[in-house]
Amino acid sequence: MKLTDMRSIFAQYLPVTLHTKKARDGRSHHSGILAQYGFTLIELMIVIMIVAILAAIAIPSYRRYVIKNAEKETQAQMKQLELQLESWRASRLTYKGFMPERGDNVCATGNYCYDSNSKVINVPTPKQGVTSTEKYQIFLVDSTDTSKSLVTADTDVNTAIGRGWKMLAIPNEDGPVSTGRRIMLTSIGVQCLTNDDNINLASTNCGTSNSETW
Repeated sequence: MKLTDMRSIFAQYLPVTLHTKKARDGRSHHSGILAQYGFTLIELMIVIMIVAILAAIAIPSYRRYVIKNAEKETQAQMKQLELQLESWRASRLTYKGFMPERGDNVCATGNYCYDSNSKVINVPTPKQGVTSTEKYQIFLVDSTDTSKSLVTADTDVNTAIGRGWKMLAIPNEDGPVSTGRRIMLTSIGVQCLTNDDNINLASTNCGTSNSETW
């Protein structure tokens, strides 16, 4: 038999043999691939541990971001109030009777204007007709007598009220920024933040520990 004839026979037989072998072996190989699509208990535990680690890192970071953002928003609101106070004094020669402005020039409880006791301004400012939980409350009072609002019902001229003002922003204890710092701003230039919960309207500054200027 010639060599060319042998090659012709092998050429006809070999593809059939390989095809049959692939078809036979393919079933076991294919089933093996399918078997690998599932997860073992160890693999699931590893995934859960990775998710838990990422959550432990991400959640505190997000909370710090929320608190920092609320502090910055409150500081911006306090500086805006400071500009309004100075504008009020320039036209009236006193801070007495000051009423905060709102973007649409409408005063209502819980908006840029005072709440019912004429001392507290909520941050953020809720939209009109929408109830929201404030992150901070800014207390704005007379600097001489911090128990009194700049808005007074006195009919007589009271020169003791209106010479200066003090603002103290306190985080909402029931809100997402309950661990935020207290923020103080006064007409004599005190401008500080503190983690000391004992700092109140009667305090002259934020103290020397756990405080910083802004």
